[in-house]
Amino acid sequence: RRCEDLNFCSLKDLCFTFQPEGQKYEEIDIPPPPPSKDCPSGYISWKKNCYLLVEDTDKRTTWLEAQKACEKQKANLASVDHTYEQAFLAGAVLQGRTDAWIGLSRDVRGNESYSWTDGWPVFYTHWGPGEPTNLAGEGCVTMHSAPLFHGTWNDTSCNAKHAYICKISKGKINIF
Repeated sequence: RRCEDLNFCSLKDLCFTFQPEGQKYEEIDIPPPPPSKDCPSGYISWKKNCYLLVEDTDKRTTWLEAQKACEKQKANLASVDHTYEQAFLAGAVLQGRTDAWIGLSRDVRGNESYSWTDGWPVFYTHWGPGEPTNLAGEGCVTMHSAPLFHGTWNDTSCNAKHAYICKISKGKINIF
């Protein structure tokens, strides 16, 4: 069951319904999303893709090492192709837990344009205020988890250690 199915509002992993003054509210746990038979264990399925947030403190790593870890699972750091996917990643995958690498980076040796690790064209972005700064040494992109900037993107040092989101693409979808 999901909070929305119960006409409850949700906060993190809990559902709440508000009662008239003096009455108690009901609290229930939200079960984890069901595993998808189309995705490897631990991944969350959405549309034609599978997503995995690797957030354990001991697994946080640089952008390049995160991409290599995703590749070992036949995945890439997550590309974000449209607004709906952005909302899904920020809400269902990231859930305000930690900043995480996504698959966008800037070629600091060449034309300095941004590109996705899966080769998909960059036609959607969700930069935070004042981003990208394109400062020297900042060429890799994280998705913010903090409430004020939740889901927005930040260019940062590729050598910083962060959680990361892997994505297995099963084909691009047409959202129009």
